[in-house]
Amino acid sequence: MADVQTDSFGLPPFLIALRTCFIVTVATLIIAGNSLSIAVTRRVTNLADSTKVLMMTLAASDLLIGVLALFSSVASALGRWPFSTIGCAVASDCVNIAISMTIFSLIGLNVDRYIAVTRPYEFPVWCTARRVITLEVILLSVTTSSLIVAHVTGVSFKYYPASALCFFGSSSDAVNMVALVVFDLLPTLAMTCIYSRIIRISRQHELRNARNNQTEGNNVRDNKALKAFLMVTLTFAACYTPFNLMRTVEGLANWTSPHWLEFLTMWLTAANSGFNVFIYCLFNEAYRQTAKKIIHQRLQCCMKSPVEPLNI
Repeated sequence: MADVQTDSFGLPPFLIALRTCFIVTVATLIIAGNSLSIAVTRRVTNLADSTKVLMMTLAASDLLIGVLALFSSVASALGRWPFSTIGCAVASDCVNIAISMTIFSLIGLNVDRYIAVTRPYEFPVWCTARRVITLEVILLSVTTSSLIVAHVTGVSFKYYPASALCFFGSSSDAVNMVALVVFDLLPTLAMTCIYSRIIRISRQHELRNARNNQTEGNNVRDNKALKAFLMVTLTFAACYTPFNLMRTVEGLANWTSPHWLEFLTMWLTAANSGFNVFIYCLFNEAYRQTAKKIIHQRLQCCMKSPVEPLNI
């Protein structure tokens, strides 16, 4: 059942313009950042092929969020959802697919690092690009199938006028609790357990190398990748938890959140899609240098005049 509303609470024109500018800025940063992330990931040479596939899948999911944000900017400016009920349903489905693939990719990156640290000799055999791509296709098919079942069983979606976003809306306490557990608590708990194990093993490797007066470049590189993906995981949890928690509290306490809180939590979740490229650049020098090179090349192309000067 669709619920597509307008801005019935009557925002003044100044706040509507401010909200629209904010959404356009977030959408632009997400699209530009993840386009750059895909280009850089394809070029860097110090990442395993399986890691590259997972990083590009994560970037593609985030890129989809950025594209959907552009539609929300139009809805924000008009004060209504102008793309019909079917468009709202498609946008809701795309958001859920992007979130699901983001979670799968994050867990995959953590498992990938876990195997790389705990089974360094088996890692190239176990974690191949082909296997990761196959797993991603399977997970995407399962997610799409579950959305079809959700529509058949009557799960509703609606337009949230304060946030100018289309998303699934449920008044069921059970559904909200399941969403909080499945999309937030369980992934965070699983990734925390993986990292605690990886950090313990990494410290054991460092102590062994120190006793043997050895320095392993692979360990240093793995530790940097570990820190980057740990920061990506923590950022994801910090951005997604407030919205899921708000939805759960609304159902359990029979409470309606104020419009400003709905806007902040929903767009904090969306803004997470633009953070990863900055985290990669912060923790990975090769990634950072490649990003600088690509940006420099693109700026040079833009600065070149398409019209050759006339020699008189």
